[in-house]
Amino acid sequence: MGVTARKTATGLTPPPTVITRRADRPPRGDSGRRRDTAATRQPSSLWLGAVILAILGATLAPLELLLPKVPVHGLVRDAQTAEPISGARVQLGQLTLTTDTDGVFEIERASLADPLQVDADGYAPLRSRLWPRPALSVSLVPQRFTLYVRDGETGEPIPAPQVGAAGTRARIVGPGRVEIEPARVGTTLTLAADGFREAAVQYRGGTEAVADLQPRIRGVVVDSTTGQPVAGASVTGDGLMATTQRDGVFELERRPAGPLRVLAPGYRRAELDASQGRELPVQVEPFQVRALYLTYFGVGDRALRENVLSLTQKSDVNAVVIDVKGDRGKLTYRSAVPLAEAVGANDAPTVTNADALLASLKQRGLYTIARIAVFKDDTLARNSQRAGVDVAIKERLSDRPWTDGENLGWVDPLRPEVWAYNIDLAREAALLGFDEIQFDYARFPIEAVGGAATGSQARYSRLWITEADRVEAIGTFLRRASDEVRLAGAFVGADVSGSVAWMDGDNGVGHELTMLAQLVDYLCPTVYPSSFQRGLPGLLNFPQVVQQPYTTVFESVRRARARTAETGAIMRPWLQYFDDYAWQTGRAFRTADIDAQRQGALAAGAAGWMMWDPSNKYARGGFGARP
Repeated sequence: MGVTARKTATGLTPPPTVITRRADRPPRGDSGRRRDTAATRQPSSLWLGAVILAILGATLAPLELLLPKVPVHGLVRDAQTAEPISGARVQLGQLTLTTDTDGVFEIERASLADPLQVDADGYAPLRSRLWPRPALSVSLVPQRFTLYVRDGETGEPIPAPQVGAAGTRARIVGPGRVEIEPARVGTTLTLAADGFREAAVQYRGGTEAVADLQPRIRGVVVDSTTGQPVAGASVTGDGLMATTQRDGVFELERRPAGPLRVLAPGYRRAELDASQGRELPVQVEPFQVRALYLTYFGVGDRALRENVLSLTQKSDVNAVVIDVKGDRGKLTYRSAVPLAEAVGANDAPTVTNADALLASLKQRGLYTIARIAVFKDDTLARNSQRAGVDVAIKERLSDRPWTDGENLGWVDPLRPEVWAYNIDLAREAALLGFDEIQFDYARFPIEAVGGAATGSQARYSRLWITEADRVEAIGTFLRRASDEVRLAGAFVGADVSGSVAWMDGDNGVGHELTMLAQLVDYLCPTVYPSSFQRGLPGLLNFPQVVQQPYTTVFESVRRARARTAETGAIMRPWLQYFDDYAWQTGRAFRTADIDAQRQGALAAGAAGWMMWDPSNKYARGGFGARP
C-alpha cells in the first residue's frame, strides 16, 4: 500500500509511520515468534543512551569523588643532610598539620587527588600531588644567607669566626664570610672569635647579614713592688665597671671614651689611657692612708687648714679627711644637687672654690677623703617638709622632727629619697676629684631604736622595724652608693662604732660587721679608747681601756680583721686625738698615747689610720717621721 508525501507551506510532510504485519510472521506476543524489528530497536537506543550518559557523568565528575579515601603518612627531611625536619607545615587539601620531632606527619583519611604543599622555616616550599603515593618522603631544599663578621673597631673582616645556632649549619667561605642554612628568620646566632667578645645576632631575613664583634679590652692589675696579681680591684670609666679576678685580670665590655681608673683597696688610685692597644697592663702602688680630719668649719679656717698641710710636709701624714656634709647637714661647698638648695644645705659654704682646694691638695700629693654624714642631718630633717619630701624621723606623739642628745635631727634610714640625696652628693664629690668618699652615720640613731615597743620617742615611716629591716636598709643604701661612687672613680669607706668589732648582730643600728665589710673598700671603726664605756669584753674593764690605748686599739682592730677575714676587707681605724670625756675620767691624751694607738693599729694589720680631733688643732704630736 503506497503512501505519498503532502506538500505543506514549509515543504514536504513526511508520511505517517505505518506498522504492518506480514502474514508469514506470528503475531506480537505469540510464543517463539520474533519481535518486530522496529519495535525492538527503540528500547536498545534508550539503554545505549543511558550508558553514554553514565560515562559522560563519570568523566565530568571530580576525581576526588571517584578515588577512595586512604590514610596518608610521610616524613619530611632536609635535602642536604637527610635529617628530619620538625615543625614543617603540611597542607593536604583542606587539612593543615605540622611534623613531629621526628619529621613525621599522619592523616587518617585523605583523597589521593588532594594537592600537597610542604614548607618549613628556612626551606624552599614544595608543591605536588599526592596520588598515587599514600606513603611519602619529602625532601626540602634549605635556603641560605651570608653573614659578614667584622671587627667592630676597624671594620676589617675577622678571618675565622665561630658561628653557632641550634638547628643551623655554618660554613666559612672566605675571610669574615660565613654561609648559614637553613635561613630561619628570628634565629639567634652566637658569634665568637679569638680576641673578641662573644656576641649574639638575630637573623631578620634577606640573603646577607652583618655582625660587628667588639675586641676584648683586657688588662691585668699587679702590685708594683712584688709583681703579684691584685684581685678585687674595680676598673671604672665612661660608665663601665669591671672587677679583677684572682689572677688580676679584668675585661671591659667595650673600649671607654676616656681614661680608666683602677681602684684597688690598699693601693693608690691608678689611671690609664685605654685608647690604644687591647691589652692593658696596670701597676698599682701599695699605699697606707695616714690622715688628719678637718671639720666643716676647720677646712674653711685658713689657720687650721694650713697647720694640717704643714704637718703633711714634716711628718708621715699623707692624707686629709674633709667634711663635705657635716653632722648638721650643711655643705662645705655649694652643691648642684637640687635638694641641697631646696632644704638650705647650701646656705653657708665654708669653701668658696672647691676645685681650687682639691687642686692644691693634689699638688702636695695628698690623698683626699670626702666625709659625708648620712642620716644624722639636722638641715634635711627640719626642712625636708617644705621641700616636699618630709623624710625626718618624727616624734612619736607629734609631727615634729625627733632630735638626739645634741638636739640634732636625723632622717629616716628607710626612705629611698634620703639614700638618693646622699648618693648624689657622693657622686658629685667623686667627680670633683676626691679619692675616697667616706660615709659616716650611715646607721639608725642608737637612741631611737625600736620605736614605741622599747619606749623610744622616735617614729619612723614604718611602724615596726626589726633587726633584719635595719640591716637591709643600711646594706641597700651602701650597696647602691658604692656602685655609684666607684663608677665615678673613687673609693668607698664607711665609719662604724668600735664596739661593732666586739658585738654580734646589728648593734641596734643596722651595722652587722661582715655585711658592711663586703660592701665598701675601707671599713673604718672608731676605736677611741674613750668610747668603750663597757670595756673590752673578757679583756679590759672601764676605765682600763682609757689607760691602755695600745691594747685597746690593737685588740679591737685585730678582732675586727679576724671576723671579716673571708671578706678581704681593708681595716683603717679612726684614732683618738682628744682627751677623755670630762664626764668619764678626763684623762689627757698626750704624745705617747697617740703614738701608742698608731703602733697598735699597724701591729694589728690596719691599712693606715685617721686622727679625730674635733678642734682640728693637732698640736699633741704623736706622728711618725716623714718617709
